[in-house]
Amino acid sequence: MKPSFTLRSLPLLLGVSAGFALADPVETSLPLYCNQRTGALFVSGFPDEQPSLQVTYSKHVVRWGTLLKVGPEKNQWGDPLRTGSRNASNKCGPFKVIFSSGFLNSNPQGELGAIDFPVVEIRKGNKVILEQTALELCDVNLSRYNYFGECPDRWAKSIEVVPTSSGHEVRVKRAFTDAASKDVERIDLYK
Repeated sequence: MKPSFTLRSLPLLLGVSAGFALADPVETSLPLYCNQRTGALFVSGFPDEQPSLQVTYSKHVVRWGTLLKVGPEKNQWGDPLRTGSRNASNKCGPFKVIFSSGFLNSNPQGELGAIDFPVVEIRKGNKVILEQTALELCDVNLSRYNYFGECPDRWAKSIEVVPTSSGHEVRVKRAFTDAASKDVERIDLYK
């Protein structure tokens, strides 16, 4: 059974109703799998997703929830408003993997405000290999998702970098609800 956005977000909604901006700490970290020698890497915010390559990876825990910045302004319930994110980076072979925290609404009590998510960008030197991509499901029928970036093109279920004979290939698995309200998964390849 595919994870449902509504069910996945339930801990966040419960946390916010109790006055917390973020979910349980388990929800605000994720593993980055990296093979330093080959540059193979894998990251996903969904525990059922696993790397496709059978290579030895080191596992790094990324605490993306701690990157969220809040300001002095508060909403009508006293919750601080989100103002942005700090960045944290990890090196994996020739790649720099940059993590940040994203959100759909600066007000945690606003429309879809309970939703925080990890954001990943991959660079090789000064070249952006994969632009900032949210690791979360999205719905093309809800324009609020476009606050971060267009759904589904800036949203992903998992990101994998695989070595090839000519360099590396980036595989981005996207999971979203389409215009007909059907759950869709697709894999986009970048070379």
